Amino acid sequence: MPATGRPAVVFAAAPLAATARLKSRLAQLEHPFVLAADGGARTALAFGLRPDVVIGDLDSIDPATLRELERTSVPFETYPPDKDATDGQLAVERALAAQPSELLLLGFLGGPRLDQALANVLVLRRVEIPAVLLDESNECILLRPGAEHAWRPEPREVNSLIPFEGRVEGVRTRGLRWALAGDRLEPGDTRGVSNETVADEAGVAIERGLLLVTRHFPA
Repeated sequence: MPATGRPAVVFAAAPLAATARLKSRLAQLEHPFVLAADGGARTALAFGLRPDVVIGDLDSIDPATLRELERTSVPFETYPPDKDATDGQLAVERALAAQPSELLLLGFLGGPRLDQALANVLVLRRVEIPAVLLDESNECILLRPGAEHAWRPEPREVNSLIPFEGRVEGVRTRGLRWALAGDRLEPGDTRGVSNETVADEAGVAIERGLLLVTRHFPA
């Protein structure tokens, strides 16, 4: 099931509404490789996307979704319940094995399980291609040293810069109200939380460390 050079979209099982904003985001992708982690298959279908493969132990997939997947001959890669990784991580690893150009992760945030949401954010550490976690009102990327993340802001969005793994040094921003010019952000400090965009384009770059860059879109 080759996907080299194509974008990949992975749906996990956290509740996610098929909002107009997310549909528009996915519509920009050209012929994406679509994977679903167990119950994430239901979300994929809600977005009008037929999974190329469903991965997991199938403990959270509902009967109606299962019947639809079987009717359309969607392949399954099943795992036993006793395993060393979540279905979401297995789906991410399966996506990366296909060498996609970028990775979009939906259904990895929110829901009743804080542990799952935290673990899913940490999965970004394993992904070195461009990758973004999305839900109805948030986006999150992991920025590595020497790279810049740039974007065109939406009205009223809120931006935060959060050290991911120890101290982050040489943080430079553009287009943000409270600018940083080679500054340092310490783990556990909230200095980088709740910034605002003031230009048509915003950007963040760092020299050392790992930095979570989040965008929040108020309703």
